[in-house]
Amino acid sequence: MAFPFSYRLSDGRCCTIRIVTEEDAAELCALVPRADIESDFLNRLPGEFDMTVQQEREFLRDRLADPGALQIVAEVEGKIVATAGASSGKLQRYVHQAELGVTVLKDYWGCGLGRRLTESIVDWGRAKGLRKMTLHVFVDNERAISLYLSFGFVEEGRLKGDGLRRDGSYSDTILMAKHYVEPDS
Repeated sequence: MAFPFSYRLSDGRCCTIRIVTEEDAAELCALVPRADIESDFLNRLPGEFDMTVQQEREFLRDRLADPGALQIVAEVEGKIVATAGASSGKLQRYVHQAELGVTVLKDYWGCGLGRRLTESIVDWGRAKGLRKMTLHVFVDNERAISLYLSFGFVEEGRLKGDGLRRDGSYSDTILMAKHYVEPDS
């Protein structure tokens, strides 16, 4: 998939998906804490994101220089409303796979944005020649699980009591993967 590209969300608004730039650091430093408050399905609890704009800029610079990584953003009406990325890491043992992450602000849930971001990352992985795309998802995040299943992700395992929730309970995490190439075993 070539970036940038624009399309209409299901509610009619125009959305542009593009590769992140260092100049996006301030907007992302505002988006991530807001998303952490709006959803109990992300990696962090509210208040745990503590990167400064300069640290985020350095993170983005590293991400852009990494041939095994992709970070994209979605803009609606000139504002970043979502981000997604994947990274294969540096270890040769694992460069054949990448891990996917998607963050969408609540105002944009249910309008197809998560699907387009996921599709973009999945297509990137295929074009890179990856064998496998992985992700972690809480067992009760039914909408995300349904989305990932529609892209051919399958459950590969569960981590019991893995993630601390806002209410103090613990949730199981499902490990999912999309195999571009069937595993040998």
